[in-house]
Amino acid sequence: MINFFRKTRKKLADDNKFFQYSRYAIGEILLVVMGILIALQINNWNEDRKLKKEELKILYELNNVLEGGKLEGELEFQKSQLDRNKISLASCEYILKHLESNLPYMDSLKFHFAIAHTRYIGLVRDQAYQNAKSFGFGFIKNDTLKEELIRAYETNTKWLLELNDRNNQFENQIVLPLLTEFFESVFMVDIEEEKWMVPHNYEALKSNALYRN
Repeated sequence: MINFFRKTRKKLADDNKFFQYSRYAIGEILLVVMGILIALQINNWNEDRKLKKEELKILYELNNVLEGGKLEGELEFQKSQLDRNKISLASCEYILKHLESNLPYMDSLKFHFAIAHTRYIGLVRDQAYQNAKSFGFGFIKNDTLKEELIRAYETNTKWLLELNDRNNQFENQIVLPLLTEFFESVFMVDIEEEKWMVPHNYEALKSNALYRN
């Protein structure tokens, strides 16, 4: 097409037909400009397609982390941690009832002593979120979703890390020394494992306000 315009323009120039030559020259320029604009538009389409593909990939990763796929999802994991802590809390209440009510020692107590001193932390796995953060949150059109993601992965994660650090310090510096003093052995392990803690002197433990606290 461009060669056609070029030959026509040359012929008109040779024939000294200025106005017709000008129209063909302008037409050639317009054709080139249109070609450039079309090429730019196609390039923009390709870039948008790549961007959408990356956005879908990030959203899929976030959804897969939350809902789970082959591996346990974040929501399921956090719920399981919460449920396990509820079991530990129930054992704490069971022990306190025995101690405060001056009930005699029962063999089941050794399991509750172990479970009561077991703690589960719901630390957030945030690799998918960090990928989304690096990409930029502009692609998330839902402002509520964006705010919830930031709150869950920034504010809550920071708070959980600080809480975990404080609890570890409390256990290592305060709790463990007391447990090694009061019990024959100390097992703070998974609830699924049948471990137990037998007190050196259950009668003395019943009246020990420090342990109850």
